[in-house]
Amino acid sequence: MPLNGRVVTIHVLSADHRSVPLDDIARLSGATDLGPTLMRSLPHARGVMVLRTCNRVTIYVDTPASADPRALKDAVERELATAARTPRANVRLRHLWGRDGIVDLFATASGLESMVVGEREIAGQMRRAARTAWEDGTLSCDLGRAAERASAASRRVATETGLAGAGRSVVAVGLDMAAAHLGPWEATRVLIVGTGAYAGATVSALNALCASDVSVYSTSGRAREFAEGRGIGWVDGADLPTALTRADLVVTCRGLGSPILTRDMAAASGRTVVLDLALMRDTDNSVGSLPNVTLIDLPTIQASVPAADADALNHARTIIDEEVSSFERGLGARSMDPVVRHLRSRVFRIVEEEINRLGDAPLSTDDAARALRHLAARLIHNPTVLARRAGEESQQERYLEALGVVLGIDEAA
Repeated sequence: MPLNGRVVTIHVLSADHRSVPLDDIARLSGATDLGPTLMRSLPHARGVMVLRTCNRVTIYVDTPASADPRALKDAVERELATAARTPRANVRLRHLWGRDGIVDLFATASGLESMVVGEREIAGQMRRAARTAWEDGTLSCDLGRAAERASAASRRVATETGLAGAGRSVVAVGLDMAAAHLGPWEATRVLIVGTGAYAGATVSALNALCASDVSVYSTSGRAREFAEGRGIGWVDGADLPTALTRADLVVTCRGLGSPILTRDMAAASGRTVVLDLALMRDTDNSVGSLPNVTLIDLPTIQASVPAADADALNHARTIIDEEVSSFERGLGARSMDPVVRHLRSRVFRIVEEEINRLGDAPLSTDDAARALRHLAARLIHNPTVLARRAGEESQQERYLEALGVVLGIDEAA
């Protein structure tokens, strides 16, 4: 589709829960500085945006239509393998482009491609991915518009379908599974480790469940600020062992690649349910084998997610199709902006030339009439010449059709 004289092609290259084990996604998620690296290494890239969630690593690349999809895929996989310190042979990304890519972008932002279909956290993660790309200088106008419109589509899906209802999130499913091993929420002592998007979603979900004894710990030093903004308690590093011993439920959602909850810490904490929502695990691998710990992690949640309502899902897909079509029409309209600017510039230049011809002397009505007729003659000169040429070449119908489109002139008249 033309845009500013070019063609919009958004490529979507993704490793997600549908085809890649979560541990492999976690390794790929460790790739740093990926957007700027791809912008430097991909010769045709106009923009790059990287989306990381608990169940995907997706790379969006804006290129001209002339870019070779196969070569692009190979280059992205090679750079991702290098950045993630993973063998090249282990990186195989799902690749979509054109309208299919835009549909996938919109569907992803709406939670339709998530591990828990309809989850709302993904919309915020998409916005953060766009903001990070903008800060890194890798967000093209086309990618920015696509992410913004995808966010609007996600709101429509949430409003017009039942997919974003109760239980439609990784956090909600995880807490529901944890509840089977806990007493009443009102009496449950909860410690959240981390202050990111999932931590905020966890606090909101716990509030809805009437859990009142909630505290947060963070190695980043943001625990107090996070807690005060949400009306919960906070824990510093010195008090962490005591807080772990006291907690009935520990929710970890840092995902920094190193465990915050070690085997020794978990063993000393007493009877505890641990809900690890981090793609790059926050708990030591052996914690789940401890007799005093019930571990619920993302693979466990993945195996237990509720099925989406088929009618609601079909409605959501219809919304996505409508939004993508509208977005594409908008791109098509903007593609003519240079033509409009050139046309306006040409016409106003002719008008200025005619004004300069008049000089500074006062004008009579006859002078003004002659000036306007002269202007009109200049404006219709080229269309007149082309009309005669169309007649000579038996192209009358094509000319009349074009005239009707450009000037709104009725062919029959």
